[in-house]
Amino acid sequence: MKREAARGGIPARNGRDALPRVRNMKRRTFIKTGAAAVAGAAALPGATMAAEPAATVVVVHGTDIAKMVEAGIAKMGGWDKFFKPGKKVALKPNLAWNSTPEQGGNTHPDILRAVVLAAEARKVGKITIPENTCQPEQKTFETSGANGALKGTGAKLYRPKRGDFTSVSVPKGKVCQEAKVSRDLVEADCLVNMPVAKHHGGATLSLSMKNWMGAVDNSTRRAWHRNGLHQCIADFSTYLKPTLIVIDATRIMLDHGPQGPGKLAHPNEIIFATDPVAADTYAASLFGKTPDDVPHIKIAAELGVGCADLAKIKVERVEA
Repeated sequence: MKREAARGGIPARNGRDALPRVRNMKRRTFIKTGAAAVAGAAALPGATMAAEPAATVVVVHGTDIAKMVEAGIAKMGGWDKFFKPGKKVALKPNLAWNSTPEQGGNTHPDILRAVVLAAEARKVGKITIPENTCQPEQKTFETSGANGALKGTGAKLYRPKRGDFTSVSVPKGKVCQEAKVSRDLVEADCLVNMPVAKHHGGATLSLSMKNWMGAVDNSTRRAWHRNGLHQCIADFSTYLKPTLIVIDATRIMLDHGPQGPGKLAHPNEIIFATDPVAADTYAASLFGKTPDDVPHIKIAAELGVGCADLAKIKVERVEA
């Protein structure tokens, strides 16, 4: 599929869009620092490398989204590891905005379709896709390409109504100690978090953990904004834990998020993981940021949600 050229004067280089120089410098420093930490630890007298990394992130680069999804899942152990016959599957893409796929505000519809088709091929039970949109859902689901992507499938895409939410407690939460969450997400046997990577004015970046804001009702969302957004995102992530994370970084919005339109870059990547903190840590590096720059990532790591230390995260790269 042809990709829209990056806006804002970001030149193409070797088939990929080059992000602003400061972003590239910062990201290189971040990655080099992590690699140096691993090498330094191994060089210490009597030191040995850990047998297993704290987390693994699979990063697939390419332009054919369907092939990229299949390549990433193969590296993760195959679809059968996640989708079981007869089991309930819930998907949580970011479909909040009435914008086109090329604008980068929503999860790309081709990723959504690839995951739904894979689930149906494994004869799972009900497939639900609840999304508490920020704009009217009829136009949002149509303009985003989600309706077209799901045509011919049995997946149910909908905006939850009041009765579709259930109240839950968040025992490990420091600020967010209760929330109203989409019941289908809570009751799913397999929960796939499928955000798009983009800038966010309040949360710095919108990645996998921030994507849960479309999983809760409006009263919960307002409370998070009012009482400390970063802490609440991290708190809630101690409760709702995905089976699989698939981050759309085929194009990323560098500013004016979460709605946009904003300046875009095109890493042409899809990120796969089971650890949300590790997934978001890697995705943040695409913006030249570390967990120190995105407080909810750092807080979630401190709460034990996952690993935010790039030196301890195994990044497996795949070309598709």
